[in-house]
Amino acid sequence: MTNFADYQPDVERQELGTPVEIRPARDEDLDACAALIVTRTGGPAADRRKLLVADLANPDRHTVVACVDGEVIGYAAVIRHQVSPTDPPTTAPSGYYLIGLIVAPEWRRHGIGDLLTQARMRWTATRADHIYYFANLANAPTLDLHVRFGFSEVTRNFTFPKAPLQPGSGVLLRAALT
Repeated sequence: MTNFADYQPDVERQELGTPVEIRPARDEDLDACAALIVTRTGGPAADRRKLLVADLANPDRHTVVACVDGEVIGYAAVIRHQVSPTDPPTTAPSGYYLIGLIVAPEWRRHGIGDLLTQARMRWTATRADHIYYFANLANAPTLDLHVRFGFSEVTRNFTFPKAPLQPGSGVLLRAALT
């Protein structure tokens, strides 16, 4: 199941008209985050919530949320990936990866994806000098967003543990954080 944002490159960004808070996720945000994730991936929200709880406890992972009037309207994360000796040679390199950028449909085209991406890149910049991102080639909105932040293509011939990408359907990108 994929539920990417409609690709509308000519649609102007809309004014928010209300303040958006971007902050690290807390336990009380995880139900809303899980609900956002299953709109994209399907499956039980309770299973996603369990993974999010583990992410909050992991110092190599960072989850951020976008909130309006206390309601979570966006979710995104960054993880540290380490290649294992048993991984195939096409496994994406070790490093920090932006993952899971999801904004509620009614809040898209307001710059919230940009805000969540900036927050994750700032967090990672204190830990590394570059960051990776991978996406389905069919997800043009997120690819455009990340190119604006300096990401450039590394390869299309890669695998990533547990990523739902089929061979040839994804692209790996990298950006400097200096």
